Amino acid sequence: MIMKEKILEALKALGFELEEMDGLGYDFQYEGKHYLYMYNEDDEDFLNISLPAVLDIDEENNLDFYKVMDKLNGTFKYVKANKLSDSMWLFYERELFGDEDLKHLLYRMILHLEAALNYLRRAMESSEEEGESTTDVMDSDTDSDSDSKEEAA
Repeated sequence: MIMKEKILEALKALGFELEEMDGLGYDFQYEGKHYLYMYNEDDEDFLNISLPAVLDIDEENNLDFYKVMDKLNGTFKYVKANKLSDSMWLFYERELFGDEDLKHLLYRMILHLEAALNYLRRAMESSEEEGESTTDVMDSDTDSDSDSKEEAA
């Protein structure tokens, strides 16, 4: 069985209903969010799960868009934000080694992507409420997270 089939089987075993998207991969939903398993025919050991179009870019938020993307990329270890078309996508990419528990691995990848999206949403909501720039809120969010980690230690 090729790796793509093993991954699709593991996603189905986790309860996801998969819909093939022409040339992009397979769409599935978790907690009301659309995820995309993007397979690479040339490298079957490359696993890529994404959350597409989590934030749109326009002329008004151009600078904040890139600052938020940079902050996400610097904060999250495994999730990376990239601009595709006119929106930000979140990606979790990983090399597969063959004998891994794919169900566990896929579930962890999805949770990491969800955490990054929640971080982004919190920053956006806070900045709208307080009239601050998104990056100011994200900086204070990171500071309070590190403060609470220090207090717990």
